[in-house]
Amino acid sequence: MKMKTIKILAFAVLIGGLTTMTSCEKEYEKYDNKEVIENTYSGTIELEGNTEARGDFEGDGDSGTFSFVWKNTKKKATVNFDVTTTAGGSVQIILNDAKGKEVFNKTRPEGDNDSFSGLSEEGKEGKWLVTIKLTNIDGDGTYDITPAS
Repeated sequence: MKMKTIKILAFAVLIGGLTTMTSCEKEYEKYDNKEVIENTYSGTIELEGNTEARGDFEGDGDSGTFSFVWKNTKKKATVNFDVTTTAGGSVQIILNDAKGKEVFNKTRPEGDNDSFSGLSEEGKEGKWLVTIKLTNIDGDGTYDITPAS
């Protein structure tokens, strides 16, 4: 009798854990396309575009995170960003697909005044989470994220 109770409890804990993990994966599903989820960036950042997500940012030694939901109608995304800094700073862009899987993570490091263009890994189309982490930005830049096949 005790063994049966232990098995039932273990199964209940397992199912509870799986349910929690699934709901965490789709945490941002409840947000609308281009809805900002977090903005702790102390500089200026924009979010524009129709099917793409794009904008400019600038700062004077500013840091923070800017994240939003973006509806990707394809399984991949093309990511372009450019950073022009006078005294350093870095920009990191992270993309999570509609299932919560990280499909892109790239940082332009301090002193690397250059453009980046690349393709994400394949993911599930739908609402993607875009996270832009800006650290000690002293200058400006742009980002552009578009659906890709």
